[in-house]
Amino acid sequence: MGAEKKRSPGSAAKRGTLEEFLTSVEGNPEKDWRSFLFWALRNKDLTARVGIVDWMLDHGADPARVDSEEKINALHVMFEEREHDFVGEARLLQRFLDGGADINLKAPKWNVPIQTIIDEMIAPDAEVAPLYDVLFSYPGIDWDVIVGKAFGEPVSLRRSVELSAKQRPELYRRMCDYLENGPSPRPVFD
Repeated sequence: MGAEKKRSPGSAAKRGTLEEFLTSVEGNPEKDWRSFLFWALRNKDLTARVGIVDWMLDHGADPARVDSEEKINALHVMFEEREHDFVGEARLLQRFLDGGADINLKAPKWNVPIQTIIDEMIAPDAEVAPLYDVLFSYPGIDWDVIVGKAFGEPVSLRRSVELSAKQRPELYRRMCDYLENGPSPRPVFD
């Protein structure tokens, strides 16, 4: 009987289950599993993604971490993924924001997190609602930050949301409400 190959914490974070990740962390005490937070956010198994990231946050992973090379935070990574557990990830989003993740962090490749939703997320707008519930409950969204160009002119995040209103009507509606009335009530999760 051959020895069973064990996953490294990084591999388990990105491709394994919560159980495999915990086994790997226990079996590799010299590895700093906290550095694999963004890897866990890219796990294609949605249950594992939410479970591993939740565990990491419970055990000291930095929710405000910024990747030193790409200048991105957890919000960018979460929003650029194609598949989502929107309710589970909304809870994680709230934990990231409560822990200091910058909702206005402008990354060279992915821009600000809300622009990443516009550019990268393929889910219908109605499905994204749990993430919007969290995003729009936080004060301080910079709607005037320049996020690109349209028709040869600089475009603010506000204008970008307006231009994408046909594809993202709920995002547009909530932005208008936010600008008029301020942040919405904070969602409560079980």
